[in-house]
Amino acid sequence: MSNEPETFIIDDLIHRRQGAIACPYPIFAGLRETDGLVFNADLGAWIITRYDDVRSILRDTERFSSLNPTGPQAAGEALMKGIMELMQDPEMAAVLDSSAMSRGRVAVLLNADPPDHRRQRKLVNPAFRPDRIRAMEPAITEVATRLLVDVQADLAKTGQVNIVERFTVGLPMTIIALALGVVGEDLATFKKWSNDIVMPVGNHSPSTEQVKGFLLSTKQFAEYFLAQIAQRQAVPTNDLLSDIANADIDGEKLTDDEQLGMLQQFLVAGNETTTNLITNMIRCLAQDSELQERVRREPALIDGLIEEMLRFEAPVGGLFRQTKVDVEIAGTSIPTGDHLWLVFASANRDGCKFAEPDQVDPERLNVKEHLAFGNGEHFCPGAGLARSEARIAIQLILETLEPFSLAADNEFHYGDSFVLRGLTGLNISTWG
Repeated sequence: MSNEPETFIIDDLIHRRQGAIACPYPIFAGLRETDGLVFNADLGAWIITRYDDVRSILRDTERFSSLNPTGPQAAGEALMKGIMELMQDPEMAAVLDSSAMSRGRVAVLLNADPPDHRRQRKLVNPAFRPDRIRAMEPAITEVATRLLVDVQADLAKTGQVNIVERFTVGLPMTIIALALGVVGEDLATFKKWSNDIVMPVGNHSPSTEQVKGFLLSTKQFAEYFLAQIAQRQAVPTNDLLSDIANADIDGEKLTDDEQLGMLQQFLVAGNETTTNLITNMIRCLAQDSELQERVRREPALIDGLIEEMLRFEAPVGGLFRQTKVDVEIAGTSIPTGDHLWLVFASANRDGCKFAEPDQVDPERLNVKEHLAFGNGEHFCPGAGLARSEARIAIQLILETLEPFSLAADNEFHYGDSFVLRGLTGLNISTWG
């Protein structure tokens, strides 16, 4: 029996084979070293892998559209098949007929082009100003400290803890709920909505049950937040939801559908990507005792480690653009209307940009040039909040826990998406 590691190709990643999702980097390296791009028929898109190409496309809103950032809807046929099957169920037929199902389906932020995108960003950027984020840091510290009590209890009882279940899911989910002003609600329900709504992203063959969850959660999310928007418009409060509900620039407000679409993006981006970032940092420290000890001695390295982990293990593997005109990329002609998958995870490991790209270096000089949060007009508005949560989380973990390592029973299973790449669980144990 061969001990050689299994070799994967890009089709394995698109079809979500666990081994390919767990380590897609050799696939990307092979593409970078050949033509730098390839058309994948199953994906229905060109796959763009080199740093310079990805960055230049992200910054070019004249020739490339963001209207389909999660792809050319290659999952559309599977989604429609699931919907048609579910239409035979009277309960699901009523869900599909609900007016709430059509709400929030507008171009907003992530999937908006200028000039709409610029108008929307002007309305939401104040919510993510550095002073607003600093004002949230005591709450982030309080929530993280409280969650670490449960982490310590598990360690004391069993000698190990699932840090995803006990900490890295709960922290971002609670913080985005606090920011929105809905912290008294059932966070488990919000998390389920988030998981179900994001299901089609990077999943081009959803099951009927996954489609059902997507539809039900979309309806429930819309009904809940439309009611919350109406309440905030009637009686404004001091929270992000109220800011969105009442945002006004030169007399122009967001429509209800824009507000709903924005809230959906905040809920997903506000927890999925930050959870993955913090989990990746903990895994890195757990499997590298020398690095962990170094960061414990020099906590000033944490900020650099955050940027390096964003580069090394991008929480979002990449997003899509669509050509508005005929273009040429890396010597290849691409016609108007074609989709491009801009692979952040590959660009961030391009050796032409980052020296020794497959090594973790918390003092990498050009690390902030990574593309984990995008680039140009669509740079993630919540990047500062994600960084703040990660910094406080790692500081408190290192201050609170004894030196820790990976537990022996880890399976390192990733979620069912080649775009949103994150571990579903991570067990750690302390040495003490």
